[in-house]
Amino acid sequence: MALPLRDRYTTPTRRPRWRWWVGTVVILLLWFVGGSVLSLVILPWTGVDPEAFFVEGDMFTSFPSWGFLLFALVSFIPLLIGTLAAYRLILGVKVRRLFAAGVRFRMWRVGWGALVWVLIMAGPALLAVIVSPEQFDTSGFNVQAFLPYAIIAVLLLPVQTTAEEVFFRGWLIQGLSQRYSNIWLLSIVSGVVFALPHLANPEAAGALLPAMFGYASVGFALAWVTVRDRSLEIAIGAHAANNLFAALVVGYEGGALPAEAPLVSSGEIDWGVDNVVSLVLIPLFILASRLGYTKRPKREVASTA
Repeated sequence: MALPLRDRYTTPTRRPRWRWWVGTVVILLLWFVGGSVLSLVILPWTGVDPEAFFVEGDMFTSFPSWGFLLFALVSFIPLLIGTLAAYRLILGVKVRRLFAAGVRFRMWRVGWGALVWVLIMAGPALLAVIVSPEQFDTSGFNVQAFLPYAIIAVLLLPVQTTAEEVFFRGWLIQGLSQRYSNIWLLSIVSGVVFALPHLANPEAAGALLPAMFGYASVGFALAWVTVRDRSLEIAIGAHAANNLFAALVVGYEGGALPAEAPLVSSGEIDWGVDNVVSLVLIPLFILASRLGYTKRPKREVASTA
């Protein structure tokens, strides 16, 4: 029996399909075009080396670490604003429904999602530091370089992760949920779509399929808890915790984020090992994040979808 529309993570009433497609185009245009323009506007305040950036075309070494982070993260502001605006103006639905559909949004569950993610998913990284400290480099840690980098990370990484959540988990899943209610289908599609832009990250080079699985598995987990809870609470907290942990605690040399963390892994990411570990830990994350979960009403009425 399919869930009635009112009991799914979606709009309270069905919206014409063309509105979802128009909204998606508008959001992506704002993200790609608006994000690029905004990054270029703030370029003079990023400490960039103009010759290295414009002449040599070396984006990664032409910035100080804090400048690159600022340049990259401000591009997600149009994604966040665009998704919220499309939801309100094109779909005609109050924005709070995007964050929680039919349930109350609770900030403490955002914190709970962050805590569970750090304990379960980041735990192996901390264990590796204890068991194999030789794999991590601390000699390059520079407090003066880290402080401005950390300030930018704390201010803008939650904006970036929330923007991705309201689009990849919020907008995408709510659009699909107009027709489908199967949690497996919704989670897999969201996970795969979420993985696609992340394949441009440096750590995915030369290992696209394993990286695709790695990113998709994270997207799958965040989508599952979103559909289950009919809320972005857990996903927003977990995603922010993941990126802040990678930026401020244990980083990877050659990754998408500059390696300014106190602990930096000196080896390349082993996607095979990481993916096996994820297959074990993701179910634990899904189970542990159930605290405060609000069950759906027992209205087993067939949907017209």
